[in-house]
Amino acid sequence: MTRQNHRLRLMCRTALLCALLCVLSVITVPIGAVPVTLGLLGVFLCGMLLPPKFAVSAVLGYLLLGTIGLPVFSSMQGGVGILLGLTGGFLWGYLPAALTLSLWFSRPQISLPKTICAGLLSLFLCYTCGTVQFLILTKTSLIAALTACVLPFVLFDLCKFAAALYLSHRFRRHL
Repeated sequence: MTRQNHRLRLMCRTALLCALLCVLSVITVPIGAVPVTLGLLGVFLCGMLLPPKFAVSAVLGYLLLGTIGLPVFSSMQGGVGILLGLTGGFLWGYLPAALTLSLWFSRPQISLPKTICAGLLSLFLCYTCGTVQFLILTKTSLIAALTACVLPFVLFDLCKFAAALYLSHRFRRHL
């Protein structure tokens, strides 16, 4: 395969994963102030299946589509107001989360325990971005913010990571 064909395949894979992220993000289960979405599953897949520059590009494309008003954020919302609102920090956190996983999965030899650590780090980065923006906008205590924004979602997000690991392993065979 020529270098140009390889790059074209990566660009197509990036566009497909960006589209998948758009679709998964609108699937929501309202459980409180911040709904559970499948968006993080898409972010994990971007990080696991794309090189770092392309993983960030897929997530950035998703954020740009939402910013210009396309209804790709949770509950089919769009617009810059979502990125600047209470849950916007979690969306910004998708960028370092995808980058962290992509840097890890770009390595030639990966072990399961270290892969789990990379997943936990990416989740921590996403939670940190989201919680900081939530704290700034609501001026609540850290404990109240963690109780509202992180604790209800940890189990769901760990399940999404496990699903992404399984799916990426299956998809890698075909890529």
